[in-house]
Amino acid sequence: MANPLVSVVIPVYNAAHFLPHAIESIRAQEYDSLEIIVVDDGSSDNCAHVAQSLGSDVRYERQENRGPSAARNRGLALAHGEFIAFLDADDKWPVHKLSVQLGRLLAEPQLDLVLGRIQYVALPGGELPAYQFEGPENTITHVHLGSGLYRKRAFDRIGGFDESIRFCEDVDWFLRARENGLAMRILRTTTLLYRLHDQNMTRDRDSPDRLLTHVLKRSMDRRRTSQGAVPSLAGWLSYDEWLNGAPPLVSVVMPAYNAERHIGEALESVLAQTYAPIEIVVVDDGSSDATAEAVRRFGPRVRFTAQTNAGAGAARNRGVAMASGRYIAFLDADDSWPPEKLARQVEILQQNPACDLVFGQVQQFYDGGADLGGPEPGILPGTLLARREAFDRVGPLTETLKLGEFIDWYARAREAGLNTRMEATVWLRRRIHEDNLGVRERASRSDYLRVLKAAMDRRRQSAGNTA
Repeated sequence: MANPLVSVVIPVYNAAHFLPHAIESIRAQEYDSLEIIVVDDGSSDNCAHVAQSLGSDVRYERQENRGPSAARNRGLALAHGEFIAFLDADDKWPVHKLSVQLGRLLAEPQLDLVLGRIQYVALPGGELPAYQFEGPENTITHVHLGSGLYRKRAFDRIGGFDESIRFCEDVDWFLRARENGLAMRILRTTTLLYRLHDQNMTRDRDSPDRLLTHVLKRSMDRRRTSQGAVPSLAGWLSYDEWLNGAPPLVSVVMPAYNAERHIGEALESVLAQTYAPIEIVVVDDGSSDATAEAVRRFGPRVRFTAQTNAGAGAARNRGVAMASGRYIAFLDADDSWPPEKLARQVEILQQNPACDLVFGQVQQFYDGGADLGGPEPGILPGTLLARREAFDRVGPLTETLKLGEFIDWYARAREAGLNTRMEATVWLRRRIHEDNLGVRERASRSDYLRVLKAAMDRRRQSAGNTA
């Protein structure tokens, strides 16, 4: 499966010393279908030399100084990609930005653009604004060109940036996008590192604030009816699952260890789900076979990361940390789901706000294909759909356990008072073969006793605290 081309447009003006860091953050996405277009807006520093020294994959174009709108428009005109991204030369992308946003756009073809959170980073000479940030990492949710990934068709429909304004040109474009009904989502994931320093264009607050009023008035004038009324725009600062009633995102976490043989079938069963949207995060737990190659054949619909071998618990935790969905599901790389699994579970959670975890039946089968007995209730990762906030309330899986880490997590979930529902429907086909985790780690079966003892110790402590 060929990866779609993403064109990254970088306008730059006298910011040559920042440019290598911006380019490095793009390459760190580990996405192999990129074109990087640097548009030098009449710089007087050594921008040309720096850009041309960064490698043959960087296209350098120079123009007379006409402002960031003109530079971005020049980049758009040169872009060949189906998807467009922007990055100012003094900013950076966090790792996995592209995989998160591209996966979401591919999962929902009706979306025109996807945004994310912005993290503010103060460099020497810069200072954080007096915002009410959303977390300890100075993140905030608002519209910003660099935080987004856009389909090319969005610009074909709305047009480029207004070259008559040098500040707030991005707000002007977003207002036109909302006025024309472009479908957009704002994700929880941080997708831009906005770096503050002593040369930021917006340090002079008077001009940006004045021009913001100007672009807002232009939007009102465009929307004004013949009776003088100004219809309001739909909100755009809600998270993805609440914006325009969008279905909640499900993050599917798949730990994999030497799973080359079966992981394709497991991934196909996720991609065949009747529910959308889904993001898939595969965590390769130190495989020595071609697991990575088998996953990468699925292209950007699947996010992939690798770690040194640390066990299934650590792999699941890493996947959850990368996940951006409202709901969390797990699937082992040698198992599979029936197509309706996620649709039915999301429906149950949506209709039952007090329910935190939904499980179903498991049908075990031999690797050759024959079923092993009949379906039975499965308190297993592969039958689960969990609310993200419920998972976070229990905390991560215990990574020191080779076996029984999910039994331990579920015991803690029950102790925390989470509400569980068991359905009578088969939602997991579990493959039995010679390399199952329980076979491979048979020497660690004493972990089950450790799980039991830990649960008993917690109950004793709880009883002691209430005595």
